[in-house]
Parts: sequence; structure tokens; C-alpha cells
Amino acid sequence: MSSTHRFSAFILYLTLFFCSPISLFAETSFEVFGVGAIEDNNLAKAEQSALKDAFSKALMFVALRYVPNTSSVDLADLLPDYSASRGMQDIIQYQINSRIRQYDVLTLSVDIKINEESLKDWLYAHTLTVPYELRPKVLLMISSHGPGADENYQWWNMRGKKAFSPFETTLSGRLTRLGESVLDVPRKNKAVLFGGQDSITIAQEAGADLLLSGTITYTPVLDTLYECSMDLYLRDVATAELLGSWSVSHRGDFDLSIMNSLMTDEILKPVRASIANRMMSSSPVVMKKSLCIEEIKEYVTYQALINALRSMDSVARVQITGISGHTICHVIEIKGNLFDIMENLKREQIIEWDMVADDETVHIRIIDK
Repeated sequence: MSSTHRFSAFILYLTLFFCSPISLFAETSFEVFGVGAIEDNNLAKAEQSALKDAFSKALMFVALRYVPNTSSVDLADLLPDYSASRGMQDIIQYQINSRIRQYDVLTLSVDIKINEESLKDWLYAHTLTVPYELRPKVLLMISSHGPGADENYQWWNMRGKKAFSPFETTLSGRLTRLGESVLDVPRKNKAVLFGGQDSITIAQEAGADLLLSGTITYTPVLDTLYECSMDLYLRDVATAELLGSWSVSHRGDFDLSIMNSLMTDEILKPVRASIANRMMSSSPVVMKKSLCIEEIKEYVTYQALINALRSMDSVARVQITGISGHTICHVIEIKGNLFDIMENLKREQIIEWDMVADDETVHIRIIDK
């Protein structure tokens, strides 16, 4: 049997196997209510606003199925950006069931069918699906100096009962409310000093994964005016690797608690971003992408490409989802960057091909020589 006939038989087999419709992406259908304001009696504009409201609620409804309650604040903060960037791409189908007008408010009942795969990938990529118990444990060791020349505070060098400084207390509370796992002051031997141990050793003994250390200094300038300067460092406890560093300075005559809150606002997002990056690097998220191979003329080359993909550590799974002529499409589950994986595949030099890729889809066209 010629190679052309063998490939045709292979395509026929796959076509028969996949003759029933296959859902590449998970779909969710439900009813939501959207609300829009009626201005200048413009019902069309109010309906568009109500539909947009319904779509946003639908995304939130789906997202909450995968997000622990400790990440709900982050979800509410970040989801509008996702919704704005995706537009209608995740909406497979919708149908307006009813319209109710009450004074200057229009309420729509809408049946919506959503493709939830892109949303799930986005949630994973932002570490919003990680429960509090599985997030890295963070220990704070931030020296406070002032206000006043003799007012130095380091809980790890204190005798008696140990507690966080006012700034550490503020930062710890904010991080915890946002779902991060912040350790309390270590209770072991809390009545004595830590015997000159370095901060990494103390963090290791406390069971921390990450150490946020540094200094915050309150320096009087004029009467009630003072300058607050802070230098912070986030390190991986196991490797002592520096994951991020930040320097912030503010001058004011605020109450100390207000200044501590202001300084916390400055570094909260970048610190949490570094924590998220560490989580992603230590446990990469598996994401589903699309791969279509075009101009396939014989089975051996196609199978060699698929085998090379499946042998990569960054590829978890490759599954056929559709066949059309000499084109075979797949869902590919990956850890990392899709473009990098394709570049590694090209280095295998199995056959010459062109590629068009974006963040979600790759099209490979085999060049027939």
C-alpha cells in the first residue's frame, strides 16, 4: 500500500472515530439577570448595558466555582479587566427570556452559555484557584526604627512575649485578608532570644517558605513632620534566592497608623505579585491550548511530530479534536509558554514547516518539497 493510501486510511479511521461532535471546551449554561439604567428613554442603550451586566455576572458565577473564598476579593478586583479584554469571546450563545421595566431601570432575564476554558486558564495563571492552605507560608522580619532615636523594634531579638511591630501587624493583616498565608511570630522559645541566628535559619525553623525582611525607619524632620523610609526583601527560604526588593519613602505629619497603612499600600501589590511568581515557577499551571497541523501528507511525519511533543516535560497531553482534509487539530495541555514549546519542536528538525502562533492557538503548515 502506498504512503498516500496509508495516510488516507488513517484519516478515514480518525474521521469515523471522531464523527460525533466533540466538545473541546467545557461549557456552562445558566440564567442570569442583567440590570441597565434607562436614560432619555433610550431602551436600546439600556438593553446593551443590561446585557453587559449579565455577561459580567455570568463570568463571576463561573469563576466562583473554581476560586476559594480567600481569593474572592482578588477575583472581584481583577475580573473586570479580564471581562474587558475578552469581550464576547467566551459567550457561546445567549437568549433574552424577558424584559422588565420599572421606572428608569431595565432588567433582563438571559440564558447564557459560556466557554469556561479561557477563564479557567486565566484564574490558574493568576493563582486565584490556590487555597489558603496551599499558598506559600510567609514570615515577616521587618526591623522598626523610631520614631525617636532609641525606639528600635525587632521581635526576634526581644525577651519575653514576642509580637509583630505596628507596621508588621498592619502588613500581616492586609496580606491575610487577601488570602496570603502569613505566619504568626514563632512560639518556640518565645521567652528567650534567638541566639544570634540569621533570618533565614529563623524562617526555616518557623516552617516558612518565604521570608519578607528589611527595615522601616521613622525620622523626625520638623516638629510633627517626619520621613518614613522602607527597604524590603522577599527571599525563598529553601534557596535564599532574592525574589524581589522594594524601597519606599514618604514624608508627612500623619498619625503613625496612617503612615503604616500608606506604606503598606505602596508595596502590597508588588509583594503579592512576587509571591504569585514564585508559586507559578515552583508549580507551573497546566493550560489548554489549540494546535492545528496543516498539509499533512503522510502518517509517519505527523506521528513523529506528536511523539516529539508528548516527550517534552512541558507538554502534559495532546489529543485530537477535529479533522478536515489534510488538517488535524488538537487540544494540547502545557506548562509554560506555547511559543517556546513550538520552537523546541522545530529544533527537532523532523520536517520543514511554517508556524503562526498567538497566546491561545498555533497553526503549523508543513512545507511539501
